[in-house]
Amino acid sequence: MSLPHFQYLAPLSLAEALEQKALWGGQAAWLSGGSDLLTRAKQGLVSPEALISLKHLSPELAGLSEEANHLRLGAQTTLHQALSLPLIARELPGLAEACAAIGAPTLQQRVATVGGNLCAQTRCLHYNQSALWRAGLAPCFKLGGEVCHPGGAGADRCRSTCQSDGAVMLMALGASVVLQSATGQRTLTLSDFFTGQGERPQDIGPDEMLTHVILERPGPGLGSAYVKMASRGAVDFPLLSAGAAMRIEGGLIASARLALGAVFAAPLLLKTAMEPLLGQAPTPENLAQAAAQAGRDAAPFMIENHSTPAAWRAQMVPVVVARALERAASRAQGGI
Repeated sequence: MSLPHFQYLAPLSLAEALEQKALWGGQAAWLSGGSDLLTRAKQGLVSPEALISLKHLSPELAGLSEEANHLRLGAQTTLHQALSLPLIARELPGLAEACAAIGAPTLQQRVATVGGNLCAQTRCLHYNQSALWRAGLAPCFKLGGEVCHPGGAGADRCRSTCQSDGAVMLMALGASVVLQSATGQRTLTLSDFFTGQGERPQDIGPDEMLTHVILERPGPGLGSAYVKMASRGAVDFPLLSAGAAMRIEGGLIASARLALGAVFAAPLLLKTAMEPLLGQAPTPENLAQAAAQAGRDAAPFMIENHSTPAAWRAQMVPVVVARALERAASRAQGGI
């Protein structure tokens, strides 16, 4: 598989990059590490006329800054850089676990970025194949057609899934993203940034760039954890994943957020399952009940587009959720 022909642009500043994107619009794609984009280009899934490289923008868009009541993480921060930040390792261990779970160490160090992982496309066993393999199938919703092969006859929407490790944990942490264009910027919560539509999974305009991730300052009593189930320990996308963030005050759960990955077209935020935990002690029984409810809530979203059956993955939801909640609760109480 070879790359299609394209024009390569390498702006020297964020302003220049945004001007070029405004000129090219949807005909150009941002090139950060390229681990997702270049693979899809080789598969014939995308054919941009131009690639706008972000390699010179790292000084502007990488690193972590601490502000009055929040943290600002640059989208061009590599996963290795994020893992090396003491504040993330110390106060946001769930995010560190998610970054460590993405790809292999060589990718984390050289090409994979926080923003790139958030903007990764949804995946599907039918869509993510070579052009030759897809030639025997009608174009799916994600390729401009009117069929979803995993959904079968009568499917009315794309059923590809979000398999971004970082997105799941950041959703659990209640993060927001900053989108910037040549004419201004806007800030969206991840719940709004992810559309839930496989054909267009992120709400980002053709002239916009994701520049920063905004996180609430952790503070005392917050614990977080990320648990990933995959066929192999490195490189593989998750078969199922869970991100949990829990704050404990006075021995009782003051807040709890849970998100699942590889289930839906967006990280699946399960609010109902967490509500009974509020005001309760983080006992094994209470956490197990919440994990069981999470399994019931997630079951309707499971679809057959992975290498493992949907029914099996649905059975595994309480397992990964219980592990994530138990670890988050332990860390919120000063554990590891």
